[in-house]
Amino acid sequence: MLAAPAVPAHASGDEVHLAAALRGANEVGAPGDTDGHSTVVLRISGNEVTFAARWDRIGTPTAVHVHLGARGADGDVRLGLLTTPPPSSARGVTGTVRAGNDLVQALVADPAGFYVNLHDAAHPKGAVRGQFHRLSKPVDLGGVLHGGDQATLSSQAGGGRHVPGGDADGRAVWWLRPGGSSIAYTVSWSGLGRVSAGRLHKGAPGRSGAVVADLFAAARGLPENVTGVAGVTPVSAGVAERIAAKPDAYYTNLHTLDFRGGAVRGPLSGEPFTHPRALTAEVLRGSQIYACTPLPAGGHGFTQLGVTARLRRGIDHSFVTPGSGPPQWIAPDGSAVRGSVVTRTPNGGHIPELVLDAAQAGAGTGLLAHATQILRLNTTGGTAPAGACVPGTEARVPYGADYVFLG
Repeated sequence: MLAAPAVPAHASGDEVHLAAALRGANEVGAPGDTDGHSTVVLRISGNEVTFAARWDRIGTPTAVHVHLGARGADGDVRLGLLTTPPPSSARGVTGTVRAGNDLVQALVADPAGFYVNLHDAAHPKGAVRGQFHRLSKPVDLGGVLHGGDQATLSSQAGGGRHVPGGDADGRAVWWLRPGGSSIAYTVSWSGLGRVSAGRLHKGAPGRSGAVVADLFAAARGLPENVTGVAGVTPVSAGVAERIAAKPDAYYTNLHTLDFRGGAVRGPLSGEPFTHPRALTAEVLRGSQIYACTPLPAGGHGFTQLGVTARLRRGIDHSFVTPGSGPPQWIAPDGSAVRGSVVTRTPNGGHIPELVLDAAQAGAGTGLLAHATQILRLNTTGGTAPAGACVPGTEARVPYGADYVFLG
């Protein structure tokens, strides 16, 4: 197996990206949420730490913290990313906090010595947890906020488009996906005070219209450091269908504590567009495949031949060529990527965790078409059988993992 090249050291002024895949099974000292998971990415630039967190199957987070502590160890909070609950419909947030020089240097030098913890009301000690890994290239945090599905509608919002008035300094970008009895939304903003609500209205340009969907609300305003939120909100029968059929009859409206009637507004557009995405897909069933081959020191032992796995969302994982690779992931829509290992992190008696660079190898659009990096995290099982073996035999060892596709 080829050795992984070293990741360059941090230089002053450079951006460093760290990522973690969080699971309840990683919690220490108190049980976590057995079904929940989350992806968190940090972008560190000087003393600014910009974060994106996306979660699923846990309660509304009450806090998101960075702790000092290696895998399996409990540690103190060193940085609060989110310290108040987001809106109940939210599934993700972005924002920025400042950190001291010592903490920044420690995070960059030893990411695996820190973990991120999402807390909720049912799990005050922590619902899901994950250790940090350093990425080999930048990541668009907007994609992490949004998740894996392509949005179908968009909106560019500004204060000058609001009726009446609005925040002249504010801007917002919306991505939406109406369908069935819900609307999935992602919005990021700049130049605004504390955001208190996001809504969809029906109305022609230049005119105020009735609210058709309350996407999210925070009566006291979101924390000032939060700059984006994503989620899913239920809507009445037929609302999503009507919006999807005639989007230009509707507009987005973002409210703040200073502009309670609306700070920035923008018309909905159904024009095709692309946007960054991020996807976490766990192994539903999979095996690491080993072959009994001659060893350099003499005798025979099991060495990697390949892998076979089915991931959530119907993604198939295998080697392009048995015995030599590279690893590949193929989605049902024809999008595909191949990976090359950048770093390996030992994980006790399990196969190592990996950071891989991704090369596109399939359709130009689709589930994996955004991916430039792949992480194999939260690994279980999968290690090669020990001891002597019969030449020519194979062994298939079941394993589990979360694969994170970032772009």
